[in-house]
Amino acid sequence: MIRRRVFTFLGVLPLVALLACGPTAERSELRASVEPRADAGADAAAGIVADEVEIVRGVRDRNRDPGVVALEIGSDGLCSGSLISSRLVLTARHCVSRTVSKVACPPSGVQVLGSIDPTTISVFVGDEVASAHRVARGLAVVAPSGVTLCDADIAILILDTPVKQVKPMPVRSRGVARGDRVRAVGYGREEDGGPAGIKLVREHVRVLSVSAAEFTVGEATCQGDSGGPALDQDTGEIVGVVSRGGPSCEGANVHNIYTRVDAFSWLVDEAFAEVAGLDRSERGDGGAPGAPPPKGTKGKPPSDVGGPCDRGSDCAAGVCIIDGERAYCSRPCGPGDRCPTKYHCKPVTSGGSACVNVR
Repeated sequence: MIRRRVFTFLGVLPLVALLACGPTAERSELRASVEPRADAGADAAAGIVADEVEIVRGVRDRNRDPGVVALEIGSDGLCSGSLISSRLVLTARHCVSRTVSKVACPPSGVQVLGSIDPTTISVFVGDEVASAHRVARGLAVVAPSGVTLCDADIAILILDTPVKQVKPMPVRSRGVARGDRVRAVGYGREEDGGPAGIKLVREHVRVLSVSAAEFTVGEATCQGDSGGPALDQDTGEIVGVVSRGGPSCEGANVHNIYTRVDAFSWLVDEAFAEVAGLDRSERGDGGAPGAPPPKGTKGKPPSDVGGPCDRGSDCAAGVCIIDGERAYCSRPCGPGDRCPTKYHCKPVTSGGSACVNVR
């Protein structure tokens, strides 16, 4: 689904069902309190086919979201991304990887064939690609270690030089819920057959369903917005990354899928660790522990993986693991995903799997 210069894209990624939710259940070793977030909506998304992704019925962004940037992938294509620090761009993994031409979920085999040389990726800022100027090149890529894109179509591009022209965008650590409204931003066409490479925005896009690592919206994106962000309608915080869409761009039955950034807070942490020389105050979500929330956030978020909890609602990903006398926040995990250091992906009693601390 990378938007290439010839506008051919990758992937077939149907929505994966939400980790089963419900009250705490007994188990001899582990039990999990999972905060109900939404219906999985698997039936609504059935039959989604990988195609091009572009903002549909949007309007020109007109520099409202300068942190949304264009990624030129060598001579092969163009993706959108979000600057989350002066050295980091959040985007879709399929934008920075070599993948199979058709992808289905659950995965039946390897989907990620290898990496694209990051030095061939250029970053541009501006409202139109034709008049934008290059501000940096890729240096390295931080991405999940799995070989599938299902529930893991997310990556962070480390840049060879800091981008000082625009302010980094904040990343929200809380997930979305069914019925939330987001703002979709990306480079695409204003209408079918129109010129490509224009930064467009569509307001008040409704979240239809939420799964463990993704969420689904209706008509919002079409050719060209892969890797672009879904933003909290009120705060402007990044809550998702465009992964894939249906074969049609418009209509009541159209669905588009975003990777949840809250499910990959550990990946963001790893990326910032990779650029350890970077001042952590540049981080879009506040950076250093104890720093006040940046403008536009809604105060202290729930605990991340490893934080204390009594119930799922205490945790950023909605999962509280109760292991004997210990109780700590976790997150769902699955194919193509990996857990933080000292955590393994294991089944839990509520259904599905979560990252469990190994002592």
